[in-house]
Amino acid sequence: MIKRIGIYLNEMFPLSAIIGSIFTAVAVQLIYLRLYELRPTSILFLIVPGIVLTCISLLIRIMDEFKDYQDDLTNFPNRPLPSGRVEKKDLVSLGVFCVMAVIFLSMSSMKLLIWAFITLGFTFLMLKWFFIEERMRKSLPLAFISHHPIVLFNFIYLMIACMQMNPSVNLDKAFYILPLCLIFTNWEVVRKIRAPEQETGYTTYSKIFGPRPAVLIALILQLIFNATVLTIFTRLDSPLWLIGSYSLIQFGFMLPSISFLVNLKLPKPLKPYAEGQILTVVAFLLVAALL
Repeated sequence: MIKRIGIYLNEMFPLSAIIGSIFTAVAVQLIYLRLYELRPTSILFLIVPGIVLTCISLLIRIMDEFKDYQDDLTNFPNRPLPSGRVEKKDLVSLGVFCVMAVIFLSMSSMKLLIWAFITLGFTFLMLKWFFIEERMRKSLPLAFISHHPIVLFNFIYLMIACMQMNPSVNLDKAFYILPLCLIFTNWEVVRKIRAPEQETGYTTYSKIFGPRPAVLIALILQLIFNATVLTIFTRLDSPLWLIGSYSLIQFGFMLPSISFLVNLKLPKPLKPYAEGQILTVVAFLLVAALL
């Protein structure tokens, strides 16, 4: 079983994803504390919530394996579970471990524990398709709208973790943090955008809304989260070189979407650019928080 779980993690939730998840959590917490002119007393207080969010992300990934099993047999037969290299019981065990880890690591405070149970409850509803599976399977936008708030739950968990570090921290500056969730919304949208000649039987947002409206949605999301990051930089009095370099890099990542909006040509998928945007946001927030 351990070997099969290793195969699954290596392909579906590799070390890079784990590290990225933890660093994202650390960056968000550092920035939130800096908004209150505070710094953490211990790096451990930042990493533990990051591990919790990583476990939640892995749990959601595992649940998707069960929810999409029949589709994956057709569309992604080489993945670990549909290929038979990993068994369902392996993923059940891994999922139970994630749940127990989230509960155990959230026991440092009652507020964190309560929010952990609320978040786990929401993931259970996701697993059950909110008890309207047939309707959701027929509507990608409905599935997206109902499932995506889990990112907000995760970010709120991080802010509650910051509140446990210092009594002066509360949720009154949440408006600086919550729009950052859109970096993941953008990733979810652009990974399902294709040029007209690239469309297949796989359901995409470009097929549902049309290619230009779909990529326009992505560009609006990119403008919002980039404006939020720049607002944070201004609030923290970040140096001009940080603001300028961030803006140039993010504009470069936006160019393929802008080009697609104009000419509907997509020589490369947009997903890697969205991943680059996430890494850039996390990296620059870390720098801004540490300056």
